[in-house]
Amino acid sequence: MLPEALQRRQNDLEMTPKPIVPPEQLSEETRELFDLLNHEADLAVIRIATSFLDACLKSILENHFLEGNTSERMLGHSGILGALSARSDLCYVLGLISKGWYNDLRKFAEIRNTVAHHHLQLSFDDEDIAKQCNELSTIELIGMGPEQMTPRTRFTLCVAMLANWLLITALQIKQKLKVTSPRDPRLIRYTTSPPPE
Repeated sequence: MLPEALQRRQNDLEMTPKPIVPPEQLSEETRELFDLLNHEADLAVIRIATSFLDACLKSILENHFLEGNTSERMLGHSGILGALSARSDLCYVLGLISKGWYNDLRKFAEIRNTVAHHHLQLSFDDEDIAKQCNELSTIELIGMGPEQMTPRTRFTLCVAMLANWLLITALQIKQKLKVTSPRDPRLIRYTTSPPPE
């Protein structure tokens, strides 16, 4: 069972629309995330970590989209892009994240769904959860295979690495040209030579 405070927070999140958290705020919250990843129970770690990665993807897309109600509605909790899998799919097809990051994000969603839809509380010691954690590939960039760490350690290190990369991506997109309208003259691209001045 989730601690009472976490359960109340989860209930509040499910009932109210989630605001889009700017990457700067998410970046400030990574320290708290890392503390939670190291000290909370397995179920809480899985739910909090995937929620944080989801917030990072939401921030990336918010920075990439035109400003306005349509973007907010699409990214909202009940919008077409309200789920982690839909956000990761779109970020991947837009070229905003790599295939490796995309595969790991899909695996995180799978792990979260495994624990969310099970009638008993699961942990990283569960055979299916451990197998899914061992399939995460981001951690292999530092040269460590599944046999060198526990499934929980592999999961938390992958979350930490991926969260940082996603936040950097969100900040890079935010610093690029922010278009507020599809009619913005800065969007016009000439296929031949530009018209004479």
